[in-house]
Order: sequence, then structure tokens, then C-alpha cells
Amino acid sequence: MSVFYDHLVGLDDLHSDLAQYNLSFKEHYVLLNQIDSALHHEVLNVILLVLPVEHHEHFLVQFNSRPADQALLSFLRSFDPQIDGKIKETAERKKAKIKEDLKKVKK
Repeated sequence: MSVFYDHLVGLDDLHSDLAQYNLSFKEHYVLLNQIDSALHHEVLNVILLVLPVEHHEHFLVQFNSRPADQALLSFLRSFDPQIDGKIKETAERKKAKIKEDLKKVKK
């Protein structure tokens, strides 16, 4: 599923990292899906911390019905102009942790 913040997160690097392992096609995509889910939860946490509580329900309803709508990012920017950077930074930090864990498994 495509979401409005995909361009800030990106999974291409993790997709490439996973390709280095001897995983079946199914295993590769199951793991990539789990990584995507973990990143999604981290990003939503950042968003909900930035967004005033009284706007949570509105945002979540809109996100649920139109997850790829870039207007959602514009809405968030009205509360925090730095939200793009916060999402990107959180995703990069989580991806670095995942890559570190993958290296441990590889050894």
C-alpha cells in the first residue's frame, strides 16, 4: 500500500540488504512487509506526538480513507513545518537499527 510519506522513508536500501541473504522470494517479502509495518508504527508515533490530540481522530480517519493523499502531509506541516525531517530522521534511525540486527543474524 502506498502512503503519503513513502518518499520520506524508502525501503529500497533494505530491499537491497535483504537480497544479500539466501531467502526465498516469499521469505524476502514477508520480512520486508514486517519491516514496513515496524516503520509505519514508528512514523505514526511521530505524527501523533506532533499533532495536537484534538486532531488525532480527524487525521486517522482521513489517513484510513486516503493513505496516499499528499494533502495529509500538508495538513501535518500546518502544525509542524519540520514534520518531513522528523519522519525521515525517525525512519532512518529505525532502518539503521534493523540493518544492525540483520548484520548480527548474518554472522
